[in-house]
Amino acid sequence: MAHDPAYRTLRHTHRRFGARATAVAVGGFLAYVLLSSFVPALMNRTLGGHLTVGLALGLGQFVLMGVIVRRYLVHHRTHITPLVRGLRRLARHQEAAGRARVSAAPREGDHRRW
Repeated sequence: MAHDPAYRTLRHTHRRFGARATAVAVGGFLAYVLLSSFVPALMNRTLGGHLTVGLALGLGQFVLMGVIVRRYLVHHRTHITPLVRGLRRLARHQEAAGRARVSAAPREGDHRRW
């Protein structure tokens, strides 16, 4: 199964999306931390009332995670699930073919003479 092209495509697709999603999540968090550390004047700038740029960007982290989760669900439904279904069908077909071969093969000690 590991050498099947569909399985390799599945692994590649899943890893590629995971790497991108991780890069976006870590990049967003890292940008927030770096801005907080090195540009505190910007982060303390008031946007309105008690809302500052830092607080807005901090709340934006939740939005970013929500977007990543949503994209993951859509990606999984449109790319991963069809590949998995195909692999399951292939595995069932191979299993059925294997059972058919085993049941059709003569058994050891089965020496019937006609």
